[in-house]
Order: sequence, then C-alpha cells, then structure tokens
Amino acid sequence: MTLRLRFNLLITLIMLFLIIALAAVTMSSSKRSIQEGVESANKVTLQYLETIIARSIQNPEWGNTHDVVRRFLRQLGYVRSNDIFLYNEQGKLTYKSPPSSYKLEVEPPQWFINFISPKKESNARLIKSGRLVVESNTSGAIRGAWVDLRTLFSTTLIFFLLFNLFVYWLLGQWLRPINNMLEAIEKIGKGGFDARLPHFNVPEFRSIALNFNTMGTSLQKTMFENKRLGLIAEQTADAVIIHDEKMNISFWNKSAERIFGYKKKEVLGKSARLIVPDSLKKELDKNLTLMKKNKFIHDFKTKRVAKNGKLIDVSISASPLIDPKTKKLIGDIVSMRDISERILAQKSRDELEQNRKLTTIIQGHIEDERRSLARELHDELGQYVSAIKIFAQNITNKSDGNEDIKTSASSVTSAANQIYDGMHNIIRKLRPGALDNLGLNETIKDAVSSWQKQHKNLKFSLKIKGEINNLGEAININIYRIIQESMNNALKHAKANEVSIDLSCLKSNLKLEFSDNGVGFDKKILKNSKQFGLIGIKERVQSLNGTFELQTSLSKGVKLTILIPKKVIKGHG
Repeated sequence: MTLRLRFNLLITLIMLFLIIALAAVTMSSSKRSIQEGVESANKVTLQYLETIIARSIQNPEWGNTHDVVRRFLRQLGYVRSNDIFLYNEQGKLTYKSPPSSYKLEVEPPQWFINFISPKKESNARLIKSGRLVVESNTSGAIRGAWVDLRTLFSTTLIFFLLFNLFVYWLLGQWLRPINNMLEAIEKIGKGGFDARLPHFNVPEFRSIALNFNTMGTSLQKTMFENKRLGLIAEQTADAVIIHDEKMNISFWNKSAERIFGYKKKEVLGKSARLIVPDSLKKELDKNLTLMKKNKFIHDFKTKRVAKNGKLIDVSISASPLIDPKTKKLIGDIVSMRDISERILAQKSRDELEQNRKLTTIIQGHIEDERRSLARELHDELGQYVSAIKIFAQNITNKSDGNEDIKTSASSVTSAANQIYDGMHNIIRKLRPGALDNLGLNETIKDAVSSWQKQHKNLKFSLKIKGEINNLGEAININIYRIIQESMNNALKHAKANEVSIDLSCLKSNLKLEFSDNGVGFDKKILKNSKQFGLIGIKERVQSLNGTFELQTSLSKGVKLTILIPKKVIKGHG
C-alpha cells in the first residue's frame, strides 16, 4: 500500500469516526429534544383541559362536564405529542384523539425507536360523568428525527466522498516530492553521494530536502575522509596491520611490506604470529589478553622478525576493535614503527653524554693543573723574582758610586720587573686570581681592562646584567675561558677594532653574546676551524648542556650567542 493510500485511509477512518460521533450526538440531542417536547406538550395540554373543566363547572348551563369536554376535544382534533382518551361513567371509551399524520410514510427502524423514545407519560383526571386520560405519543417526533438524521447522514456522506476524493488528489500533489526523495536515496544507496534534492515549496519537504542535502554533503565528506584515512593508513611510514577476531591478518599496508619484507598477498589470512620471534610468543599472548579486556597498548617497545629473519626493533601501539552492538572483540588495529635508527641515535646520544661528562672531567683536571701551575709560578717563581730585585737594589746601594755597577743593577731590576709582569700575564691566562677572590664579574672587568691596556686602538663594550657571582666554579671558569678564547680569536684572526661582550643572567638561562666587527669567515669551513678555537668553545658549551649559535660571513664580523640553562647552573652552584 502506497503512502498516498495510507494517508487517505487514515483520513477516511477519521472522517468515519467523526460521522459516527456526529450521528451519536445528533441522536442524543434529538432524544433530549423529544423528551422536552413531550413534557412541554403534555403539561400545556393538561393545563388547557383543566381550564375547560373548570369553566364547565362554573357554567352548568353548558351541560354535563363530560359532554362539554367531548365537544371541545372533537373541535380540537390532533394534539401534538399526546393521545387523549375520554371515558363515561361505565368506563366506555367515548372519545379518542386522532393520531399524528406527520411523516406518516416514514418507518424508522426499531433500534432507532428504542434508542430515541423517551419514557411514556400518562395522566388521568376524574371528571363529572367520566374520566379523562392524557398519554404521551412521540411517533411523529421520532419519524421527524429519523428523517433529520437520514438527511444529515446523506449530506455528510456526499461531503465525505467529495472530501475524500479531494484529499486523495491533494495528497498526490503534496507527496509528489517523495518520488524525488526515493530516487535520491536509491542513488546514494548505490554510492552516488553527490545526489541532491531540489528546493520544495512545502516547508516540511523543504526542511527534509535541506537536511538530506546536508546529510549527502556530510556523507560525501565522510567517504572522502575515509578514503583519505585509507590512503594515509596505506601510505604512512608506520606499519599498519589489522587483525580479525581470530587474530589473522586482514590489512597490511605498504610500510608493513617495506619493514618486514612480506607482500600483502603473502600475509593476508595468516596468523599475527608470523612476524613474532619464537622467544616473544608469550608476550604476544599477553597483549592479546589486554585486547580482549578492551585495553590499549601505547608505545610498547619490542622486537619483530622480518621475512629474511632479521630482528627489527619496533614500537607498537594497538587498539581493540569492538562491535558497537554486541560489544564483542572483532579484532584489533596495530601500528608498528621501526625504531632501529632511534635506538642507534639514542646510543649515539648516550655516547655523546658520556663524552660530555668525560670532557667536563678532563677540563676540570686541566683547570686544576692550571690552578696548581699558576700558584707555583706565583709562589715560587715570584719569590725568586722578588729576591732578584732585592739583590739588585742591594748591589746598587753598595756600588759606591760605580756607574757601571749601578747600570748593571738597574738592568737586572728592569729585567726582573719584565719577568714579573710576564709571569703575571701567564698566571692570568692559566688561572686568574680574581676569579677565586673577587668573582666572575670583577674577573671579566679586570680581563677587559688588561686587554684595553694592551690594545689601545681596540674599542670595548662590556655589559653585565643580573647576579653572576654565584654561578658555581664550573660555570665561572667555562664562561671566562669562552670569553678569553673568543677574545683571542678577535685579536689574532678577526682584525677587529670593536668588540662587544654582553653577559646576562636571565630567568631561565645564562646568556652570553660576544661579537666583533672583524673580517669574519665562511661558515662552511667551521669543521676545519681548529685555528679559531671554536671547537674548544663548542665543547665547553656542550659540557654545560648549552646551545651554541654562530653568526658570521666574510667581511661581516662574528657574533657568538651562548645559552646555558638555569637548571645546569643550579646543578653546578
């Protein structure tokens, strides 16, 4: 049965129900109306007859009351909704009112008569020389009510038929867009996700069309997204493997082929154990148990075996596939990443860290040796030089005016002073005493002052921000050595006339910027730049887990930026 016929049948049933309800209401109303009419007519008739009887008693000349009433009734004839009977003293019927002739040709069905007939009313009155009886008679009213009901039914039936035909035609017009909808739905069912509905005038259909078109667009996007995800799964660098409920391989992407050496046709339908080493079978069973418990596996490091027997380090992430209806496990999807290179890189990083620690230890030993050597030079050689100066002065005092002796003694004193100054320069290079006594801040200022005295044509710019005197022995000496080495590069190779040193203790790190306006160099030769001392600077920075950035080019000078993390500083403090 079509939707049009179903709607029409529904409307038909509703109309029939309304007709039946209307008939029932009409019959009930007619019954009440007949009852009220009978009661009213009976009351009026009795009042009228009572008046006639009373006046007959008041006027004896009219004759016997029985005769007066009989004459009156004969003149009266039919009385609506009532039958009047007149009896003499002997009980003989002397008069009976004529029956109603209204709609006499109509014969209502007995069920209608039984339903609509009111309770029969009967009233008797004794009069002189007889008895008067008035009884209700609703036959005429019942026939009239039946005619009215029949007329109403006929009219309603004609209206019902005409209305039903109109509704059937109207439904055909209104439901015509459904054919378009069915065609569009069928097209989508066949994969034509570009199917769209036109604009309809009916608001409900217009809304359906709008939602359908939105759904079509969404499905189109979803299918595109699924296709895209399929391509991603197929082309991703990770091996993507899907297992069914029996843990047999049902999907095997190209990366899986590349990593494990098996073609797709070689593994589809095969057990997941195919690429699992014998020693790790129990591990696989454990993971399968987790899958059955709806647990996820994330970044699980293990090994798998390739077609050629090679063991491959992999990182596995797996998710169970659960049927949304049955809530049962129907398989899993596994992503495997080849981490062999990552492990090698980690080994390299570990080795680098070991080298960094070793470099730190070596640098510490070197600094200890430098400190010891500087102390010995200062304590022992300094004493000898001072003794020589004293001896020379004593010789001068005892020369007794001998100019040759004075000149020789003065030369010894001058040579001793030069030795003393040179020794102090060497000591400063080996281990600046100010670093231990005055801190990093004053040590850098003292070094810059010394360089300024030695190179009067060189313009220095020194900026120090923040507290840098509590950085720890390792930080202090390494920062000083970096500045020292950078300064040596600027003096020996850069041919600079301007040098800038900016040392800042920031919130998260210690920042050192060293720049000059020298000749610069090509960064491509950085690997072979041993003569510039950059390798030593890099090693010192790496030993502190810092970052090293070099900006330079020919004729553009050099800018060195170094960042040391605060956590490293605290660790050395």
